Amino acid sequence: VQSQWSIGPNHSSFIALSDAGKILTPNAKNLQHNSNMKNLLLAALLAVVPAVSFAEADDAAREKYAEIFRKYDAPEEVFDELDCHDDLDNELCPMHDDKIPCGGAEGIEKYCKDLLGEAIVKADEGKEPGKQLNAVEGCKTYVSWDDDKAVCCPSDHCWDEEYDDEDFDDEDLDDEDFEDDDEYLDEDIAEEF
Repeated sequence: VQSQWSIGPNHSSFIALSDAGKILTPNAKNLQHNSNMKNLLLAALLAVVPAVSFAEADDAAREKYAEIFRKYDAPEEVFDELDCHDDLDNELCPMHDDKIPCGGAEGIEKYCKDLLGEAIVKADEGKEPGKQLNAVEGCKTYVSWDDDKAVCCPSDHCWDEEYDDEDFDDEDLDDEDFEDDDEYLDEDIAEEF
């Protein structure tokens, strides 16, 4: 059986030709089955991607992550002064699942341990938290959206969970909220003229 794709004006269609040149019509049930199988295989592949990305992280990359995260294993007044590493979001943050940063301590800890790897986790195990020595604790501070954390990882899901119920109506703002802005803008406009 030979097969060929032809594209019609609004759709593509599949034509199967037998060796004798007869047109064979495809069984719609078989086409649906093939489509479902492709979707199933794609979903399975996407489920493996996060595991593969952790497996591919070499020891040098994991050590680099540990050095970054250890700085965030500190009291809030210290890590509040640190900048997030936005250029490394794809490496440091759970971009494959943006529910993790606000999904609870257990999920964040699992993510951090998987990212850092067993050797670093064991090496930092038992080190006193808050002294910039523990990469897992620093990672939890970096990734988490809890109130006393650094909140460095982007997450549309967490943003929606955190702020979806809040009403940012202008009615809630007083004129005093804009007075400083008006003075600043008036000075800038005056300088232009």
